[in-house]
Amino acid sequence: MVVNVEEKGLLRIITIDAEGNEVSNLVKEVIKEIKKNVNIPGFRKGQIPDSVIRARYKDTIKEEVAKRFINENFQKIVEENNITPVSPEVSFGDIELNGNKLKLKLSFEVAPEFELKDYKGIEVEVIKKEVEDKDIEEAINKLLNQYAKYEPADKQIENGDKIKIHYKITTDKGETEEDTFEVIVGENQLRQEIEKEILGKKKGDEIEVKDVSLYNEKGEEFGKATVNVKIEEVYKKVLPEFNDEFVKEIGLAENVEEAKKKIFDSLKQSIENAKKVEIENKITEKLLKENDFELPQSLVKAELNYLIQEYAKQLENMGLKPSEDMLMGVVPSLEEQAKKNVKLMFIVNKIAELENIKVEDEEINKEIEEMAKVYNTTPEQLKEYLEKEGLINNIIYGILKRKVFDFLRKNANIKEIEEKEEVKEETKQEVKEEAQQEEKKEEKTTKKRGRRKKKEDKEKESEIEGKKKGRKSKKKEEEK
Repeated sequence: MVVNVEEKGLLRIITIDAEGNEVSNLVKEVIKEIKKNVNIPGFRKGQIPDSVIRARYKDTIKEEVAKRFINENFQKIVEENNITPVSPEVSFGDIELNGNKLKLKLSFEVAPEFELKDYKGIEVEVIKKEVEDKDIEEAINKLLNQYAKYEPADKQIENGDKIKIHYKITTDKGETEEDTFEVIVGENQLRQEIEKEILGKKKGDEIEVKDVSLYNEKGEEFGKATVNVKIEEVYKKVLPEFNDEFVKEIGLAENVEEAKKKIFDSLKQSIENAKKVEIENKITEKLLKENDFELPQSLVKAELNYLIQEYAKQLENMGLKPSEDMLMGVVPSLEEQAKKNVKLMFIVNKIAELENIKVEDEEINKEIEEMAKVYNTTPEQLKEYLEKEGLINNIIYGILKRKVFDFLRKNANIKEIEEKEEVKEETKQEVKEEAQQEEKKEEKTTKKRGRRKKKEDKEKESEIEGKKKGRKSKKKEEEK
């Protein structure tokens, strides 16, 4: 066997010339299998002459012999030529088969060679944060709101109230649909222009909002509608009292003092987790910025396809049907993320190699055991599935990445700084802008989510609701 290796960047083009018994035996083996599975008029099954099989299935024989030859010799070829393939799959080029002589070409990409920049002592600044009394009070208030009850009330509608409404929408084409449902005012369950008219109204009042824009999946306006709303009931929110009885009833603690301690500990852990994520993000940013090298495009493409599939699943979980336009719209941003992910993978593997960081079998088994609990299956079944689907390497890389970043954090120069007043004001403004963006994003939902359950079988409602949601999805894509 004669092997010639041609290099084009990270691409390796391998030309192989082989002859002899190994090739002739593979040809016989393939012909024998074809005989068992084909029917040719004039011949009994399994009794077809080799010459007929060779003539009729020339291309099939050639391709199958080449694949089997590579399967048997690939590892030997790459080891002898000091090559480390990283392509998800090998591409075959020209194949020639004459008697016991085989000539073929195959190509794949290899891992990039690069000199890793300093990764120890990376300087990271994070804003120092402690749990304050106001944080505990906010957490308690959120908890009370989770267990709030609503009682009928003869009052003007304000934010926080729950209302029962009869909702009718009429498009400019004369199409109508209506339903009765409940919403919480001020939580972006209705469009802003409609909610604005509802505020201050009482039970029995009716409103009409004209020229409400309708949008298609591309976020383009395709028509107008008139919305009529009748207030059928108004409910005020009643918060429970934060006392020993309450915290004991919800299973939080035996008394208020113990509950506040648990809330404090939970908030402190959240701060630590957020700090850890922030440090890792900043370390990642510096590693990606300071290390520049060529990436295997086959891996970038595979990662991009994975990210697109994950994005489509997210849309489906939100009740949206991903269209080609919706998915193509996020490809540029996802492609950049795919490049970063692939680049980081090589950096992580390089650091692991230099620092002798390894993943042990016990760590893999423990990870699978934890995953099995989440998926309500046995570790053995999950491991079998992961190996069958070729996903076990994802588990190993996840563990390796975690261990490498533990090492990087321990060896980083982390400095906690006090939050300056101007930083505080900037942060407040960012929070305000994010809230405004979220409000604009959510206000395009005309009806309560629960409304869909009753009328999924109605074609017109499906169409209109889907278009509105398409608009909402478009906004999310732009923000990303």
